[in-house]
Amino acid sequence: MKLPELKERLKNKYIVRVVAGVLTIALVGTGIGATAVFADKNNSTEVTSEASSEAKSTDDIADDLLNGISLKDNDADKDESVYLISDANGNVDKTIVVDHLKNKDKKDTIEDASNLKDITNVNGKETFDQNGDKITWQAGGNDIYYQGTSSDEPPVSQKVTYYLDDKEISPEDLAGKSGKVKIRFDYTNNTTFTETVNGEQQTVSVPFAAVTALVLGDGFKNVEVTNGKVEANDTTNVVLGYALPGLKDSLGIKDEDLDDDVTIPEYVEVTADVEDFSLSTAMTFVVNASDFVSSDGIDTSSLDDMIGDLQDATKQLQDGSSTLADGADTLSDGVGTLQSSLGTFADGMGSLQDGLKSYTAGASKINDGINTLGNSTGSLTSGATQLNNGAKSLAAGTGTLSKGAATLDDGAATLKSGADKVNSGASNLKDGASKVNAGAASLMDGAVKANAGASSLKDGAAKVNEGASSLKDGAAKVNEGASSLKDGASQVDAGASSLKDGVDKVNAGAANLKDGADKVNAGASNVAAGASDLSAGVNELAATVSGMPETMKKEINDELAKKTAALMPILNQFTITEVTVDNLDAVVNLMKTNKTQIVAAMGKDESLYDTAMEGLYKAQGSVELYSKVSTQLAGKAEDITKLTKGASDLKDGAASLAQGTKDLASGAATLSDGTASLADGSKTLKDGTASLAKGASDLAAGTKSLADGSSTLAAGTKSLADGSGTLAAGTKSLADGSSTLAAGTKSLANGSNTLAAGTASLAKGASDLKSGTASLKSGAATLNTGAGTLAAGTQSLADKIPSLTSGIKQLVDGSNTLVSNNSALLSGASQLAEGTTKLVGGVDTLAAGSKDLAEGAHTLADGIVEFNEEGINKILDSYNGDMKPLVNKLQAVIDAGEDYQTYSSLADGQTGSVKFIYKLASIESDDK
Repeated sequence: MKLPELKERLKNKYIVRVVAGVLTIALVGTGIGATAVFADKNNSTEVTSEASSEAKSTDDIADDLLNGISLKDNDADKDESVYLISDANGNVDKTIVVDHLKNKDKKDTIEDASNLKDITNVNGKETFDQNGDKITWQAGGNDIYYQGTSSDEPPVSQKVTYYLDDKEISPEDLAGKSGKVKIRFDYTNNTTFTETVNGEQQTVSVPFAAVTALVLGDGFKNVEVTNGKVEANDTTNVVLGYALPGLKDSLGIKDEDLDDDVTIPEYVEVTADVEDFSLSTAMTFVVNASDFVSSDGIDTSSLDDMIGDLQDATKQLQDGSSTLADGADTLSDGVGTLQSSLGTFADGMGSLQDGLKSYTAGASKINDGINTLGNSTGSLTSGATQLNNGAKSLAAGTGTLSKGAATLDDGAATLKSGADKVNSGASNLKDGASKVNAGAASLMDGAVKANAGASSLKDGAAKVNEGASSLKDGAAKVNEGASSLKDGASQVDAGASSLKDGVDKVNAGAANLKDGADKVNAGASNVAAGASDLSAGVNELAATVSGMPETMKKEINDELAKKTAALMPILNQFTITEVTVDNLDAVVNLMKTNKTQIVAAMGKDESLYDTAMEGLYKAQGSVELYSKVSTQLAGKAEDITKLTKGASDLKDGAASLAQGTKDLASGAATLSDGTASLADGSKTLKDGTASLAKGASDLAAGTKSLADGSSTLAAGTKSLADGSGTLAAGTKSLADGSSTLAAGTKSLANGSNTLAAGTASLAKGASDLKSGTASLKSGAATLNTGAGTLAAGTQSLADKIPSLTSGIKQLVDGSNTLVSNNSALLSGASQLAEGTTKLVGGVDTLAAGSKDLAEGAHTLADGIVEFNEEGINKILDSYNGDMKPLVNKLQAVIDAGEDYQTYSSLADGQTGSVKFIYKLASIESDDK
């Protein structure tokens, strides 16, 4: 076999078996059924002598040698027999045509047409009128039998070639010779018809069947025939050979396309061992073989439907695989976007971690400063209390000092006045001495009070100095804490900035992640849709392909049941209860083997037998196709199962993937919303840390001023303490001097001399004392006023210390709470970063998987295209490109046979049937 197997089986087994089996085997191999080879011999009584002689000899052969072999009867209006008288090589010398016009309706006239010459009524006295090719017979209700001659080329010509011992020899020279003889009959179909089938024009020849009959005498031994059979009796061999000239060319096939058990012969060849060669009888019957094929033509509608279903399923499979490939590409693109977005997200996570580290470090420093500040509140409170107490003591001492200074000033004035009086006159010495004594006493009292006030001032100044020192230490610690707070606040602000940048990146990454997830989800949805279509297409294809054998078998069995219904009573005699695909070959063999018995059961009507065999041969072609389709599909059953399971698994996986990507998209949307809120919170945090940094900076500046002021205050109170000590020492000396003065004035009173001297000094001292006491009084008043202001200020400071310490405590508590969350915040950031790393890894895996999926989907799509091209399309090509055109050509051949109804001519509306009988000249030696 040189054609592809599918082509061989579809074309050769089905079509060729129908053609060769029905037209040839049924025609000759199983016998030729017929009636009336020539014009009805019972009615043709007046044929010309030559025609009569030829007709009678042919009738004798038909009766005696072929046992009634003839063409099947028909209902044609005009039955035509063409006798071609030929020489021994097959060259036609004369053509005699006998026509039988059937007057079915017993008409008076019959319209006919003929191009024959020498037309003669051979069975009656009916006359005719002729106008060109048109003839009108005055039939009088009778059938008309007439004959004429023609010189037109016959539709089939034959060439007869003779060989003796493998060398070509003329028939004249062969006569009387002995040896190995070969006679070859070659037939040429000279007809050409153009028929339109299914919209296509087909150029074909009329399907003539040529049957050659030879009667060989007893000088022929070991007779063999190619494309025929030999019937031998005691004295003769009857050879029947057959051919279908031009049929292979019409169908476009060659010998090598055919199976060994099926042929379409175009020649007949007879070989024999011959002694004294002679051949008295040789003739060829040429009949229209379309008479042996059902006029219903060839019905392939069921196969057309199956082929259409196969095409539809394949298209759905291709469309599903293409959708799958597109969805896989979308998925791969979405995962790519997701990957790039995750890069931004991962960078944002890095910045977030860095910002959180800076933030927690700054928060820790703030906490340290605030705790230092909190730890210093005790010293601050103590110093403020001591300062307040000292200020109070100072105020009390300056009050006493001020009063003593006033008393001292009054005494000094009195002293000065008395000294002036003592000094102005001795007469007043006694009074003056008394007054001096009294003034000295007052001076002594004032000096004692001044000394006491100075002592209180010294003590208050010492306490103020001590409080100022404590205030200085507390202010220094507060300033240190404020500085740490400032540094920490700066770091917190920087950390908040980094945090905001990180959060912004995270937010951007989350937004991109959401977009990527949406694309992935869309791609996964497309993949799921494509996988679903693919699965549906595969299932439909599998159902179509898997069910094709059973569908074909059922349709064949149904057709067999219809075609053999009338035959079943006969087949039942052979224990055949039904004809099916499974026993068809056995039934055909039974029909062939028991032909005689079956024909007898049919009332000896061989046309019924021929029709039955025609249907069975057609069915055998269908069974051959069914067997091959079943075998091929059985070999592909595992592949179809794998394909179906793979499509189902792919559909389930795609559905799971779609659900997963849907969840991913939902999570990405939630993440995006969360990061947006985080971005808003980080902005608020950034604004708060900026305000905190500014407040910490202002606090540091204020505490520095407080520290500087407390240092100045401490220095001032130290000077105050030092001055109050000097003042106390001076007032003590003043008291001592006033005591001495009092003693002296007392002595003065006792002695005027001493008094005079003393009063001079006293006057000067009193004057100086008055000036000093005036300044002392003024300074004491100022000091008293300042001490009062200081006491009020320190009291106010002392009053605000509880609020300050409460605020510092709240600040400490808040800072501790803030710092206590640092570990959780850093741990959460670490877990988030770790999760991001895993997410990136997972997306990388997803990207690789989606790429593999995309490649696999394209590979699958390409594979399906290849499967379609290499598998399905070959079946379709074989059907549409080989079988269908061959069926069309066969239909055209059948149509051409039906169109060829006459050798001569037909009148309008007239139907015809024609047969050709070629009579070869006998070959005899001159000695006979």
